[in-house]
Amino acid sequence: MTEWLDDFLWRAVIAGLIMVAIAAPMGCLMVWQRLAFLGDTLGHAAVMGVGLGLMLQLKPIFGVLAVALVIVFSLSRVSSFNNALSETTLAIISHTGLAGGIILVSLLPSPTVNLEAILFGDLLATTKGDLLSLLLTTVLLLLLLRHHWRAFVAVSVSREIAQAEGIEVRRVQFLMYIMIALLVAVMMKVMGVLLIAAMLVIPTTSARVFSRSPEQMVCISGLYGLAALGGGITSSFHFDWQTGPAIVISATVLLLLTLVVTRVVKPDLD
Repeated sequence: MTEWLDDFLWRAVIAGLIMVAIAAPMGCLMVWQRLAFLGDTLGHAAVMGVGLGLMLQLKPIFGVLAVALVIVFSLSRVSSFNNALSETTLAIISHTGLAGGIILVSLLPSPTVNLEAILFGDLLATTKGDLLSLLLTTVLLLLLLRHHWRAFVAVSVSREIAQAEGIEVRRVQFLMYIMIALLVAVMMKVMGVLLIAAMLVIPTTSARVFSRSPEQMVCISGLYGLAALGGGITSSFHFDWQTGPAIVISATVLLLLTLVVTRVVKPDLD
């Protein structure tokens, strides 16, 4: 195993597999609760976290996590949490964070950071340290998902019914937002801040066509994620594309093929 980790390709594959393992369930929850835009917002604002972390001579992941948590806590203090998550509010935070982050990064010495890698990821440059942080965070998130899965699904179906069943809806939602912040922080190195939400949402959207239950949708989403990962890494080598964007393009191609096939097999499908 140690010899494998010395090979950059094996590190990239392992990191991709870990990413798919957590992206499938988290992506499903985000789609069910309509939180895709929140993931996108935290991803864009993560650029500011990278700049702050480097300026303070810290690892970028700590800066990203700090900024993401500040955004989540700030939104939670608004009297109406749902209003705080409106598209307008999130768009302002998203673009301001991205613009401010680019300015901060531009003030750093040139060799300090690769802005392109931050924006679009660099899966093939995954280090053993990146693998460890990704693995530990994924295990933590999976444990939280297992423990709170019923509550997450209930809130996704109906907040009112979940509350009537005794579920603390605001607490469950807040935990979900914290988990998204953690996910964004660790996936930044793999997919880049601009592509994180795409990897969470696109395979899940493909899986929705064939799914008949929440658990089935998670499993099918994972399969689509694996296929997108394989297609992205392969096309990256063959066409010299950046790996992160190649994975997203593969996921989108799979989604389009799925839609075409379902239209042919079931012409009356809405």
